[in-house]
Amino acid sequence: MIGFRRLMIVYILVMGLLLIFLNGIYYYTMRSTLLDGQKQSIEMMTSHIKSSLEITQKGEMLFEEALADKLRLASIAAQNMLPHKLDEVTNEQLVQIRAKLGIEDLTLFKYLKEENNFVGVKSSDPKEIGMTTETWGGGKWNKVFKELMEKHNATPIPNFGENLPSFWAGPFDTSSSDPSKISKWGYYNDGTTDYLIDPYISESIINRFRDKAGVEFNIEEQEKSNPLILEIGILNDKILQGEWKTPKDKPEWHSERKLLYGKYSYTSSEDSAMAKEAFSKMEKVHKVMEINGRSVLRTYSPISLEDNVNKGFDRMLIIVTSDMDQMTSDLVRKEVRISIVALIILVIGALMISAVVSYIKKQGRIVNDVQSMYLQNIDSLFKTIKEYRHDFVNHIFALTGLARIKKYDELEEYLHSLSHINKSFNEIVDVQVPAFNGLIQAKAAQALERKINFEYDFTGFEHLNLDILKVTNLVRITGNLVDNAFYAVQERDEDDRKVEVIARVEQKRLTIQVLNNGEPIPDELRERIFEHGFTTKPRTRNSGLGLAIVRKLVEGYHGRIELKTSDEYTCFKIEIPLSPKELHGNV
Repeated sequence: MIGFRRLMIVYILVMGLLLIFLNGIYYYTMRSTLLDGQKQSIEMMTSHIKSSLEITQKGEMLFEEALADKLRLASIAAQNMLPHKLDEVTNEQLVQIRAKLGIEDLTLFKYLKEENNFVGVKSSDPKEIGMTTETWGGGKWNKVFKELMEKHNATPIPNFGENLPSFWAGPFDTSSSDPSKISKWGYYNDGTTDYLIDPYISESIINRFRDKAGVEFNIEEQEKSNPLILEIGILNDKILQGEWKTPKDKPEWHSERKLLYGKYSYTSSEDSAMAKEAFSKMEKVHKVMEINGRSVLRTYSPISLEDNVNKGFDRMLIIVTSDMDQMTSDLVRKEVRISIVALIILVIGALMISAVVSYIKKQGRIVNDVQSMYLQNIDSLFKTIKEYRHDFVNHIFALTGLARIKKYDELEEYLHSLSHINKSFNEIVDVQVPAFNGLIQAKAAQALERKINFEYDFTGFEHLNLDILKVTNLVRITGNLVDNAFYAVQERDEDDRKVEVIARVEQKRLTIQVLNNGEPIPDELRERIFEHGFTTKPRTRNSGLGLAIVRKLVEGYHGRIELKTSDEYTCFKIEIPLSPKELHGNV
């Protein structure tokens, strides 16, 4: 009795500590895996947003050029309807002309040459009257206006407005007379008037364009597709890092705004430094930090655009904020479920030990016999579990294949057969080995999804009498070769992807050939592809193991593997000798 109690205490302590240790490893491993997965997801997300931004920027440039043309035509039309002397123009005339031309408003500026300044004298909007231009854009706008009045053409300024004959259009920006508005202005003078004609339109038209163009829509869709995303914001890096500064006593100008698209409510004092690091490397920078009382993953993605409509916004920064608390919470919930299952297994194990010991005690065996019987039962248990595991793999292959092709009647029959109801399902495919049935059905379903023409031909398999381990290894060999073949043809056109499996049992040999019409394998790689860890695929956790495993298994059965590759096809051929007991009949 004392020995049994000690055994139970040791068992519980050892298993408990082992479970705690394994759960700790699982937690930190999965946390790291989830974090890496989130980073990869953000990599793809920001690439989509950048592409959308580039397309939108180019579209906006063309759109603004079209708006400039419209404003110039409106200026010419207004000039033809107005007296050429400013004193003869009335504000009422401008209101009527504004309605006819379909613009927001129309202002006439007087040139105060001695003061090097312009003042709005007549306008369809009373707020524009009396407004001066000397401080606009640090004097840049006044310079353009002066050239229009004196030379009737403005010198082009790179990435700032659009130049046309006798005309210049400024970029969309905040209205000085009404900071709640964002407008685009045009300025015209061909020398026939003593004033500068200024028609302008509101931001609503450009906002409608942006709604259709889709940067904001793209950001919203990316946020919806990833539940861990808290917000995505595209910022003007020059504002973020303090290179551009807006006077504190004036409203934020549209051309000097920090947030260009998305949201920026999660702000950090580290943002400027992290942005500087990202642009110095011109690559994404990730950091876990605390913001607004929440643990978040911040990803800083630099963007440099050569041509953009934002007039000098040549550095844009995408900041993606992910919810680490949510990620941790989900992981803890999974950890709790796993711990509950582990505790159940621990209890079941304890009950099994208790039952075994009780059974042995009831038999009146001596201690050595009890120990021997216990070890024999445990050994038998593990052997049975291993056998069921191998059978389980076969059943999973078969059930997966049947489920994928929606053969529900055959699936039901197979399930009945697992309950010792002897019904054959070999009519599903013409292969007499159940595990290969499932494999081929599963690969056929994958081929259908990937639009691959997948063919197979199995001959003589009805003569096979293999043990379950060898069948499992043959399925592993064939599955690895088919997976490699699927990968090899994925770059071809959908109607020209071909993979074929030809298997023969003849002359006491099993031959399996897997062919594909992908790119031929270069001579220098034909030996290296069988090396452990070598791969031409994108790196994953198990990359570089498939062909190494195939060769190891084939050589373990004293077989050989042969590779033939050309422009027409690539073929991996496996030959494995069969013993007489592994065959039925004459082959």
